[in-house]
Amino acid sequence: MAGDDTPYDEDRKTGESVGPFNAICAPHVAIVTPVLDDWKSFAKLLGKISDQFSDGTVAFHIVAVDDGSTTPLDSESLALSSSSCIVELNVMVLALNLGHQRAIAAGLCALLDRTDIDAVIVMDSDGEDRPEDIATLLAASRTHPAEIVLARRTERSETRAFKIGYLAYRLVFRLLTGRAVAFGNFSLIPFALLQRLVRLPELWNNLAAALMRSRMPYITVATRRGVRYFGQSRMNLTALVIHGLSAVSVYVDVVFIRILIAAAAISGASLLAMAVVVVIRFMTDLAIPGWATIAAGDLAIVLFQTIVLVVATALMMLSNRSSLPIVPARDYSSFVLRMIELKQLAVPAEARRDEL
Repeated sequence: MAGDDTPYDEDRKTGESVGPFNAICAPHVAIVTPVLDDWKSFAKLLGKISDQFSDGTVAFHIVAVDDGSTTPLDSESLALSSSSCIVELNVMVLALNLGHQRAIAAGLCALLDRTDIDAVIVMDSDGEDRPEDIATLLAASRTHPAEIVLARRTERSETRAFKIGYLAYRLVFRLLTGRAVAFGNFSLIPFALLQRLVRLPELWNNLAAALMRSRMPYITVATRRGVRYFGQSRMNLTALVIHGLSAVSVYVDVVFIRILIAAAAISGASLLAMAVVVVIRFMTDLAIPGWATIAAGDLAIVLFQTIVLVVATALMMLSNRSSLPIVPARDYSSFVLRMIELKQLAVPAEARRDEL
């Protein structure tokens, strides 16, 4: 940015602050978006981004993560002019379907060694994350350059059944983890923080939960959920349950402690109830023949099941802690089949930076 004396690039590799907007003092922004067969929506997304930023104030580097598509991409459908704000377009082809969250993690890791990227935006390619809200994320990042910007949904466009299921997911997540989640994947990540994020094992399971668990600073901005460009959403009840479990898994140790506390409370209540049964049976005349045996037996079963649950959970926790975790930055390449360059910047990135 002309006239700005703040150093642009202290050291991206160390994760230190690199100046205003960390980023966007010379606005080169990568967009990571997973795609599963819906290349038609992806093409429309690129067109909308090109139209919205036709003034050239931001240069976009697109990384589309092909998450095991069975329909090949027709590159002819991606009509981008040489003057488009999209200066680079790559498709990362995964060897198999990893799922939405892991596809995002792989796409983020692909940017790890870049030196020409200021920030990364994660968004869906089907229209539900609106290109119009990219400007909102960029504006918020200019004000808070050292923080991740997360899109908080103020209005959703899904069916009533999905909204109820999503509300149930948020309630269960709050109950098990003690944390409230009010955002999804749509976010802007300063490049310096990306260097830390891709080394978190939790990123492999769920981006939003990993960001919360990482203790990296973030803010939220209000956005509206968009409407799909084409077709129907793949997020059915089964997918929502899997998504919820993936998010909860990031807090597995917290869930374990909460289970222990709940088990201790249930065990204490069962023992107290059994003591009351014994007192009533042998020290009063209130007992009905046979009831004390049944009540004590039922309480003993509850106590035994609680102990079994705690032991099984503890063994699972110990097993997980003794196994080598997947670190996305280290392991993602094992799942990448190839990288396809569909559009490459014609001039060096730093030269382009001076022009903007």
